[in-house]
Amino acid sequence: MNDEQIERLLHKAPRPPVPVGLSERLQANIALPRGTASGPVNRPETAPFIRRWIPAISFAAIFLSCILAIGVQTLQIGELKRDSETLRASAQNLEQLRLENAEYQKLLAARQELEQLRNDFAEIQQLRAEVTQLRAQADAMEKLRAENQQLQAAGRRAAQATADDDFFARTEDPSAKAQSIQCINNLKQIGLAARIWANDNSGVYPPNFLSMSNELSTLKILFCPADKARKPANIVSYEFLNPNGSETNPYVLLTRCPVHGHVGLSDGSVQEGSGLGRTFTITIKDGKQIFTPVNPPPNAASFE
Repeated sequence: MNDEQIERLLHKAPRPPVPVGLSERLQANIALPRGTASGPVNRPETAPFIRRWIPAISFAAIFLSCILAIGVQTLQIGELKRDSETLRASAQNLEQLRLENAEYQKLLAARQELEQLRNDFAEIQQLRAEVTQLRAQADAMEKLRAENQQLQAAGRRAAQATADDDFFARTEDPSAKAQSIQCINNLKQIGLAARIWANDNSGVYPPNFLSMSNELSTLKILFCPADKARKPANIVSYEFLNPNGSETNPYVLLTRCPVHGHVGLSDGSVQEGSGLGRTFTITIKDGKQIFTPVNPPPNAASFE
């Protein structure tokens, strides 16, 4: 037999009968507690009442706690929402400030670039003005150099003509006249060199002969051919009478030959010393020697 057949047989077995008097014996063995002398206790009646309300009270307390927690959470959620709205507004303002700052930085950079361009333009204008001035000075220098070359050529021609002139051959001392002409030519070249130096130095003449040595074609023009008292240590025969002067008054004496009396004026012209007292005189004004014609023409400009 297997287990299932054994189990079916056990279920089909008859139930045993209940012993007689078992119920009475069980009831007789049950002992109930007795009450005290003070009277019966209502505990059996009170206990069930409290036990019945404890679940309701617990549920109510739990329910109230839940409502209170929900209310607190609702308040917190509301505060969080308000804080979130504030943060969103602040974020929008911050983004606006960032955009404004970026725009300000762009404007600042543009302004700096504009200032730099203005400065560059001003420098360019200044450089253009300086270039124009330098070109004008270069043109004037070329013109003065051309005049100097013409004067040198004229001096050479005059010296050559003097040697061949029958007039000087008939004079008692033809070499003295030639020396006088050469002296006049020297004074003209010195005056031209002084004007070239002044053109490069804001229109101011040099303080002495040495300062304009670069503008002189040769240092020999500083020596008068008739100056027999020349010493090796002093080769300058002429006097420089307008140091640090200008061409404002062209009749101020610039140079003078102490041998012949020839005078060079600040405009570059030369007057022979033989005319002193007859055609012109020399006056002193403000420490400068001024050339003054004896009989100036009616429409001549002022000589002072």
